[in-house]
Amino acid sequence: MILGIGITTSFAYAQVDVNDIEFLQTGIINTAENEFSISNDIALREFFNGNIVRVSGQTIEGFPYITYSEILNEKIKTRGIIFVGGEFVKLSFEEKSLQEEDTVEKKDDLQILVKYSQRVYSKQTASIEIKTYDPEQNKLKDFNQNYGFIPNINIKVIVLDENNNEFHSTTGITNSKGFFETEFYIPERYPQETLTVTITAEDDDSTSSKILQVFTLGAIPDNGSSP
Repeated sequence: MILGIGITTSFAYAQVDVNDIEFLQTGIINTAENEFSISNDIALREFFNGNIVRVSGQTIEGFPYITYSEILNEKIKTRGIIFVGGEFVKLSFEEKSLQEEDTVEKKDDLQILVKYSQRVYSKQTASIEIKTYDPEQNKLKDFNQNYGFIPNINIKVIVLDENNNEFHSTTGITNSKGFFETEFYIPERYPQETLTVTITAEDDDSTSSKILQVFTLGAIPDNGSSP
């Protein structure tokens, strides 16, 4: 259960039970295209004596989000948005019907784990290390787990600047350990900004994606400190 760490709350008579808000239990929120893991730093607030509960926080990847949950027809209905790539994107909390699932060509069932340079100065190289796993065999999302990885997965990495122009892109295939890596150079005098990184993993049956942020810090300070 994700509640209990870094959470502030003010409700005493809530009609919406936070234990029944699904994404707080799974720790996952989704847009139509991407999946995000929420951090434990969550703020909750109730309105109308608990008929509506607002949840706000940041994902582990650094994207702020906000949701509202209310009871409609004896079921909890959740809506929300997340700020990604310089714009607000609608979150999806709807379960797909069996008919909808039948029309989906590929499953979203590849686990993408990443180690990467979150902050990088000009004239330095940002690195991205990617591993693909079977999520049923790596439930702790351990990047260093030595089993359960999936080899021969097609990887596509696209890096966009704040104007949504392509800064870097590459493609490749995970090796026998489910591993793929890439890097890109930050030019001299490159300004401070946020780069958006989208990683797509795909094979014949499945396709999944993950989105991250890399912060460029400008020139290295005179004291030579690192990010």
